Parts: sequence; structure tokens; C-alpha cells
Amino acid sequence: MAAYPLTAKAAVHTPLVFRAGLFASEGLPWPTLEGVRDFAHFAGIEDGAVRTALSRAKSEASILVEADEAGRNRYALAPATFAMGTAQIHAEQRPLGFLLAVFAFKTEEQEGRAALRNLLKSYGFRKLAQNAYIHGRIDTEGLRAAIRELGLEQHFYLFTCPDIEDERLIARILALFDLEGRRKELHEYLARLRPFLTERLGRDELARRLLYVGAVHWERIEASEPPIPSRYLPSGYSFPEIQGFYGQRLEEGRTALLEYYREVNR
Repeated sequence: MAAYPLTAKAAVHTPLVFRAGLFASEGLPWPTLEGVRDFAHFAGIEDGAVRTALSRAKSEASILVEADEAGRNRYALAPATFAMGTAQIHAEQRPLGFLLAVFAFKTEEQEGRAALRNLLKSYGFRKLAQNAYIHGRIDTEGLRAAIRELGLEQHFYLFTCPDIEDERLIARILALFDLEGRRKELHEYLARLRPFLTERLGRDELARRLLYVGAVHWERIEASEPPIPSRYLPSGYSFPEIQGFYGQRLEEGRTALLEYYREVNR
């Protein structure tokens, strides 16, 4: 936790993300403020920061507030927020090739340009040139919908490059990413992950740690993964091993997570 601290924003979103994703089929209610605070406190986030993060999330519409039958406020993840995240998962299953996003604005259209750049970055695109971003072949339905909602379709062009035969061009693309540095980073992360998710943990401690790793995993592993097909990754690249280990611990700790979630979000 010292090596990978969470922001207040990540802490308040994490229980909602698990409810929308891993627990989607369980029919669970959305988290209460008490449930959000419990995990945030575990992550070292104080109440003032929790309130600020929730207020900003509500103003940005990434989190919605819904009252349950008893009149208690519950915090729901906005569908667009969830779609933005799921577009980047399962990187190891992406088809070969790349997506190239190109946009064009007039000099005075700074606001639209900034909005589109931020949207592309949130979907995991990396800057290739001044007005061009590159990614692996993710599902783009949510991205296209968000661009339509922003009214920026006329400025945006998305090209699919399923096969690049020029090995020199591929080498230039790969040179944009520090793959050796990433390999070392993943190796270090896995070395910390294994003892953090040891099997000798109580129910609530295991549940909170699984939630914590989920937030770190998304930021450091999923969203930070270079957007390139797996065939170009160096040997000894720990991404599949990390995915497998965390997936196994999630499955083993599913009951603990569910019991903890129900208890703190009653």
C-alpha cells in the first residue's frame, strides 16, 4: 500500500466498480456512504477527502446518487464510466493490429481539442504525434458514443490497422514505449502482490485487500499496459502471470468479498 497509494477518487470509485463488474449478477444494492467510507479509511483516505471526491464525482456525473426504498442514499457508477473502463480490459485477447485516432481543429477550437485528447487518454490511447493517438484494437463502441455526445464527430477519424507488414514501422511504434522498463515494473509488482494477498488473512482483511488490489490493478496494470499486441512484448513479461494470480485470488475470495460488501452496505 505504501508502494501503490490510492487517490481519494480511486478509493470512492472502487466499491462501485466491483458492484458493477464482479458482482453484477448478484443483485446487490449499490454502496452506501458507510460502505464507501469503510474502504476509503482502509486505503488511508480521511473523511474530508472522501466528501470532496464524492462531490467532484457527482458534478462530473461519473457517480450517480440514488435513494433506496428506505430513503438511504446509495452511490451508483454511471454507465459511461463503466464502459470507459471495460473497453481496456482483456488486453491479452485483443486482435492483432492497432487503432489510429486522428483529429483536426481550428486554432481557436482549444476547448474541443482538449476534451477529445482527454477522452482518448481515458480510453488508453497514447500520443503518437501532435494530433494523432495510437492504441491496440479495443472495443470502440463506448468511445464513439462519448464523442457523439461531445458533438465532436466532425473532428475525429479512427483508422483500424489490422496488419502492418513493415517491420521497421512496427519497431518505430514500439520505440515509443519503454517495454524493458515496463517488464521490470511488472516483475516488481508481482513480487509485492503475492505476499500482500497471502492466504493467511481474515475475511474482512482479505476483502479489503482484494478491493485495494483491484484499484491498483486497474491503474497500474490494465490502464497502464502499453497498447500493443502481445506478440511484440519482451520475454519474461509478467502481465499474464499477474492476471492469472489476481484472478485466482478473486475467485478464492469471492465469498469473503460478498459477505464483507453486504455487511458494510446494509
